[in-house]
Amino acid sequence: MTCRRNFLIGLAASMLSASALAQGYPNKPIRLVVPYAAGGVSDIMGRALAQKLGELIGQPLIVENRAGAAGALGTDATAKSAPDGYTIVLSSLTAYAIAPNMNKSVTYDPVKDFSAIGGVAIAPNILTVNASAPFNTLKELVEYAKANPGKLSFGSSGVGSIGHLSGEVLRTTVGAQMLHVPYKSAGVAYPDMFAGNVSMVFDTLPSAIQHIRSGKAKPIAVLSDKRSPLLPEVPTFGEAGFPEATLRFWFGLHGPAHLPAPVVQKLNETLNHALAAPDLRERFSTLGADPYPTTPQQLTDLVRADMDKLAKTIKAAGIPRE
Repeated sequence: MTCRRNFLIGLAASMLSASALAQGYPNKPIRLVVPYAAGGVSDIMGRALAQKLGELIGQPLIVENRAGAAGALGTDATAKSAPDGYTIVLSSLTAYAIAPNMNKSVTYDPVKDFSAIGGVAIAPNILTVNASAPFNTLKELVEYAKANPGKLSFGSSGVGSIGHLSGEVLRTTVGAQMLHVPYKSAGVAYPDMFAGNVSMVFDTLPSAIQHIRSGKAKPIAVLSDKRSPLLPEVPTFGEAGFPEATLRFWFGLHGPAHLPAPVVQKLNETLNHALAAPDLRERFSTLGADPYPTTPQQLTDLVRADMDKLAKTIKAAGIPRE
């Protein structure tokens, strides 16, 4: 009886402590870890988000760039920080689903070691082909690939990149033989596509848009839940008939495991208000990204689904885990 009473007293004390923390939260600046180098799209997005969140929550969000290991370095540091709501990280598909499946040195569990806060944005990737390619839709491309085994190839920004895995998801989903050609960056792949040395390129929309507008690259479909305002005439993979082949490049917010529920709720509500603000939505649009508000549970489910999907894709494609 004494042990049970002590347990209940301890539980009540911890609940009161969490409640008190949430009521006074935040009472000092919050650190937002951006696990990528300064100046890139992720950094620009993180800083725009930090400014808007700071305005709404009443305390500044200080951006800290912790680049390295495809986002895993800063992500791991966040997992090891105090679960008090004063250290959060700009999470992404790369650090939460690709790196753990590709890199043996990644020791954190993307679900167990974090508290999901909410989705931030979807930055659509896009599949483009040479303007003279004999297909204009994803269905036609897949039919051509099946009728001509091994004749099509796709370029990306390197082994394990979002572009590479997008191509592998398509290849393994539809059962077509397509060769992956890795480059140092997706931008380097375009001249080879224009020359006919590779058939297609998976790339971020902001990077691809200049080649589409020049008429040298033909857009086939975007890897997103909805069409992009930058190219409203281009269908999504789902609309094109292949929803299971979509690999969305998402960003979110996570904190370390065991964040008090009231703190998570406050951060999620503030985040969703920020994502509804016209000025932040416009800023994201210039980066080729769409706001992606979710509940914490929806973000957790997304991480689990992408981890499982990429694990199967990487195994099917025979990509070594280094």
